[in-house]
Amino acid sequence: MKLIWTLAVTGVVAALGLYLVLRWLATAGLPVPLAAKVPVSKGDIPDRTECIKVFTVTFIFRIAVFLLVGLIACFILYPGSGPDSFLWIWKRWDGLHYVNLAELGYSGYVEDGKNLFLVFFPLYPWLMRVISLITGNTMAAGLLISFVCYSAGCVFLYKLAALELGRGAARRTVLFLSVYPYAFFFGGIMTESLFLLTTAGGLWAIRRHRWWQAGVWGLLAAMTRMHGILLIGAAGAELIEHMGRFDWKTIARKLPALLLPAVGTLVYLALNWSVTGNPFAFTVMQQHWSQGFCPIADTLWYVLNNALSYPTVMVRYQIWIPTILLFGAFFALLVWARNRFRSMYTLYGFVYLVLNFSLSWLLSAGRYLSCALPFFLFAAALTEGRPKLTAGLTAVMGAGFLVNLTWFLTGGQIM
Repeated sequence: MKLIWTLAVTGVVAALGLYLVLRWLATAGLPVPLAAKVPVSKGDIPDRTECIKVFTVTFIFRIAVFLLVGLIACFILYPGSGPDSFLWIWKRWDGLHYVNLAELGYSGYVEDGKNLFLVFFPLYPWLMRVISLITGNTMAAGLLISFVCYSAGCVFLYKLAALELGRGAARRTVLFLSVYPYAFFFGGIMTESLFLLTTAGGLWAIRRHRWWQAGVWGLLAAMTRMHGILLIGAAGAELIEHMGRFDWKTIARKLPALLLPAVGTLVYLALNWSVTGNPFAFTVMQQHWSQGFCPIADTLWYVLNNALSYPTVMVRYQIWIPTILLFGAFFALLVWARNRFRSMYTLYGFVYLVLNFSLSWLLSAGRYLSCALPFFLFAAALTEGRPKLTAGLTAVMGAGFLVNLTWFLTGGQIM
């Protein structure tokens, strides 16, 4: 049974990946057995006033969620705890580690004499340390960074969706992102908002062919999360598809900008080296967290088995069942979008999805996928002219948002 599963899953995933690559090569002018055209964008580019409006609305939304959660914590979950509960209610799971890293540094924050927390990328805790000089509180600094980065990231995502699909779809894109069942992490002490901003900024710059800007955004993304380096691939796919051919001279001229995100990865390796003397120490520390590479078929196999038979029933509903359902939904959406979007979106989305589901112990798939930005564009395109589908999708995701947030606040396995 396991062999059949492995062959089937690997075959389906590989087939889609091969199709997307061949389609990209066809748009680049190579004689591959696949006719493909580059989709025509709507060409809407929001002005500054519209962007300010998007920022304002999304920032108010984040503040509203923050206040609601704080009131629930102060008066219902922990009555009499005082206003401090507005902050420490978010100091859960990885949030605790980011606060400690910001306050103690990578060398000072150890467990059992080991630098186990090198697995966390540095840009977010470094920013927290700087902003805490203004706020006077590390948790407040982390939350403020998340609020601002979320709203700024929504602006870039809105601009990207408006360019490709029009303003109506752009509004739906931001809506779907905001009510996604794990979107409350954008308002927590986590890297999600920072990665949203750096990735959305990078994709926008790539789409506008501003290669050095894209490189800088990619550098920052790679200092936020390992997957930030994938923007190199998105930029390369867009450059070649835009040219319609492999012009090696042009590619060589653009290469320094395209590869700039790799500098962010080098900064992370340098951090590992400065703390432990080993630039790849994080690979050792990952073993403590039961993390490492795992073929996607094997990951989905154990996720499926845990969804059906994990001993703790509540954990099935909080982790494993949503994980397997999310993969099916995102994969199906990518199949639907395969011919409808530029390769920078489909190839990036494919690699991002596969890598996130290629981990040896996948506990946070839902949170990771909150930054799988092309899929929210795909969802906006899918719901074009379908108000009932839009309402239904919004309602389902919104319900998931509320359920997951409740579990998160009450100590559930939502991480």
